[in-house]
This record gives sequence, structure tokens and C-alpha cells, in this order.
Amino acid sequence: MSTLPTTTACYQHRIAELQAQIQDLLLTLSDPPCSPAEVRHLDRQMQPLYAAIWAMHAETNA
Repeated sequence: MSTLPTTTACYQHRIAELQAQIQDLLLTLSDPPCSPAEVRHLDRQMQPLYAAIWAMHAETNA
């Protein structure tokens, strides 16, 4: 059974977008005071962004 090819041409642009979103979230953290609840909220927002970047990275280096 053949497999479908993985299309990675859009990854560079998508990774740049995700990195920009992460940078925006990190800038939010630099505005004191940031409560522990806010840090947890930002962490929950960042985790899927990092996961998406690493998934694309894994596909291109497999």
C-alpha cells in the first residue's frame, strides 16, 4: 500500500507565524506583574504552538 506524500512547502511560513504568536505571548509575560494564574493561562496557549512547530520539524527531518 502506498502512502500519501507529506507536503512541507508551507511549513516555513507556518512556523514563522507560530513563532510570532509565541513571541507575542512572551511579551505579555514581560509586562509585570504577571500572576501565577496568568502564567498558567499563557502556558496553556503556548503548548499547542510549540507542539505544532515540533510536529512540522519532525516531519521534515524524518
